[in-house]
Amino acid sequence: MRADEFSKMRSLENVHWWFGGRRYLVRGLIRRLGLRNPVILDAGCGTGFARRELAEAGTVIGLDACEAAFTPQADSHQVGGCIALIERAPFANDTFDLVVAMDMLEHLEDDESALREIHRVCRANGYLFVTVPAYQWLWSRHDDALGHRRRYSVAELAAKVREAGFAVCSSSYLVTAVFPCAAAYRILRRRSVQEPVTSDLFPVPRPLNFILKLVMRIECWLAWRMNLPFGLTAFVLARKIEQHSDVLPSEPAGGSC
Repeated sequence: MRADEFSKMRSLENVHWWFGGRRYLVRGLIRRLGLRNPVILDAGCGTGFARRELAEAGTVIGLDACEAAFTPQADSHQVGGCIALIERAPFANDTFDLVVAMDMLEHLEDDESALREIHRVCRANGYLFVTVPAYQWLWSRHDDALGHRRRYSVAELAAKVREAGFAVCSSSYLVTAVFPCAAAYRILRRRSVQEPVTSDLFPVPRPLNFILKLVMRIECWLAWRMNLPFGLTAFVLARKIEQHSDVLPSEPAGGSC
């Protein structure tokens, strides 16, 4: 990711509705799993915008390939940090109860290798939670600016998670309400040769930002209970099942393992 985009994300993470929505999603994840003092890997932690929510549940280790993720501006809720590639994670087998990979896989050349490595460091019956940008046809200058390599459908993401050895518990799209407007905006930007290569993250007026945060709170509540049909984001919650287990979990809409 470009340094200017990283700095922009850090300046907006405490106020912008997009990051607020991600934090609501993580809070719902923590409540749903009900883990007691888990060891959590925040894989591709970036600015660390969700580490406060994760740290309230257990011990958090952040991993990112970018040194800027661990600047003095990063808050104190992250106990430890590691500058490394997730494809070669410097952790022992079966280390983490929960691996959170939010908006990371799309940056990697080999996302399948990364998922296999996550499977290795995840404990038996531990969880993986992953979010990615949705729909390859929605590719725009936003993706170019953020260094994305691909976008996913929920089905594609779930298939890759299964191939890595996880059992999918639930999956859904998210950022559904603003999807029509956002999709139209990105397609129009793509057609304009004069548009700069920048992300779509920018400050919005406070009243609108408040409304969008409220919308995201409602969407996150719904997404843990049902499959939203479309959206800017796809997510999957999965579990690493012990090899000797003969019973795999079902995959209810919005359910958990």
